Amino acid sequence: MHDSPPPLDRPTLTRDAMATAFKVTLAHADAAYARQAGAAALAELDRIEARLSRYVEASDISRINALVRGQETVVQLDTFECLRIALEVQRETGGTFDVAYASLGDRPAGPRFELNADAHAVRVLGDGVRLDLGGIGKGFALDRMAAILADWEIPAALLAASTSTLLALGSPPGEEGWPIAFGPEKEPHRLRLKDRAFSGSGTAVKGSHIFDPRTGQPVTGRFRAWAGAPTAALADALSTAFLVMTESEIRDYCRRHPEVEGPWACLSPLRSPTGRQ
Repeated sequence: MHDSPPPLDRPTLTRDAMATAFKVTLAHADAAYARQAGAAALAELDRIEARLSRYVEASDISRINALVRGQETVVQLDTFECLRIALEVQRETGGTFDVAYASLGDRPAGPRFELNADAHAVRVLGDGVRLDLGGIGKGFALDRMAAILADWEIPAALLAASTSTLLALGSPPGEEGWPIAFGPEKEPHRLRLKDRAFSGSGTAVKGSHIFDPRTGQPVTGRFRAWAGAPTAALADALSTAFLVMTESEIRDYCRRHPEVEGPWACLSPLRSPTGRQ
């Protein structure tokens, strides 16, 4: 008869960053070790925020926002990768996701900036370019935090940026995945999340703060949309895009990208893994 493996503790660490409450819940037999790993993940969060936040004067994004037409600046690899993902989602969603949506001047047909992969530089293509990574930066930070936990060989963890974007690594012992609930308060939808990300965007909490980049007008007609994806950055960006896109556009996107799940449109905000708002 074999001895049963020791139970896995689930310490939880929190940190306020990117104007959001981040939370890391870890499943590991050694709680002290898990807390060290969680602290390393939160240190990574601080590093990413310092590069991606437009509110940090010396950040890569702030330096980009200070450029004028034709100028470029070299950025850190993390910033470059986040912007690369953002441009890819913008292209694949027909411009319904755009981190430069708040830029000044006329709306162009294409992106307002371009990337130089050889130099890891960003060049702005017009005056008044203003990047805001609020629709992808939190998810990107969760992906980077997950990479740190993988380096620490943490078998299972649930990372959350508030209740809007979740990233599950593995699953708790004896469970098929990390339980999450979302949707209507009285009859929420429930999922088991494992090695995937899930994100929600909407106007139910903050009002009409999401705009259609193609028109500059606030989103109307849909209160909430969700997306499941292999990475948190992609899920984060797509939940915003799905809120803007028509249902036929979403179905077409999902047909072309079977690794993505979505959408769900409801009247209530995404619920936390514990079932609380």
